[in-house]
Amino acid sequence: MNSEKILPLKIALVLGSGAARGLAHIGILKVLEQKRIPIDIVTGTSIGAMIGGAYASGLNSAQLEEIACETNWLKVAQILFPKKLQSSALLDGGRVEDFLLALVGERKIEDLQKPFACIAADIWSGEEIVLESGSLIKAIRASLSFPFLFTPLELGGRLLADGGMVNPLPVNIAREMGADIVIAVGANRSTVRLTRHLDTGKTLTRRKITAAANSSSFFKRFLENFDENGALKRALRKHKPLKKPGLRRQMIQIGSTMENQILSLRLKESPPDVFIMPQVDEFQFFDFARTKEIIAAGERAAEKMLPEVDRLLQETV
Repeated sequence: MNSEKILPLKIALVLGSGAARGLAHIGILKVLEQKRIPIDIVTGTSIGAMIGGAYASGLNSAQLEEIACETNWLKVAQILFPKKLQSSALLDGGRVEDFLLALVGERKIEDLQKPFACIAADIWSGEEIVLESGSLIKAIRASLSFPFLFTPLELGGRLLADGGMVNPLPVNIAREMGADIVIAVGANRSTVRLTRHLDTGKTLTRRKITAAANSSSFFKRFLENFDENGALKRALRKHKPLKKPGLRRQMIQIGSTMENQILSLRLKESPPDVFIMPQVDEFQFFDFARTKEIIAAGERAAEKMLPEVDRLLQETV
């Protein structure tokens, strides 16, 4: 008779980036708690790090939902966004730390109720930084420091920013922490990678011009386009301009697009056992006023995936 003790399976919950869309993570937690599916390990990136860290520190889904739905987010935003902008970003990191201190309290990661780790990126080297010990607040602060929006965190001689730049959904870290089953939640826009072909339309001039033969011909031709005051001689063709996003919106769109491309590659490299993708495409980066709707989207997605979770648990018992 085999007397070896059979250890229980360790289930990890991996929560991805997504800003306000990441509030869907709370809906996921609600369903997992209702169905009594135990979570032994938590990893996350960006807002996934914040909600995951709060959950690992002892807050349950009901508490997280009450905080998310009843907080005056307009007032919070007015406090977080100072009138005097920072030179490196819009938001001062110190204010973010005070926000996190009010949410999760002051404690070390190694003292949390559940093993926890989150991801940040080294701005200078581009390295993926795993934060799994030390200050919980600093770890979350680094992981959600979206470039240009939050000032990066100085830590250990490094400048750390949003982990979504390198690993928006840290499934691989959950595996390294000993997870047998990984349930991952992606809260960004759909990760379908599309390629479209587009004709660039009319040429700038009506003449056919060959490429420059050397530096002299290039420079002479370039100067011929401008008058002595530096004004462009060539008349620009009139067209109906498209509505252009502001600088902040452009930064958010660019960052989100890059994260989605990285996410699709990381999922191929480290696929989870269960991947939950809430339908949150209709929500915007800062849609905190629609918290209840976003949480509900997370609940619906979790309910839909429960049969797969049950099947996986039964197969691995």
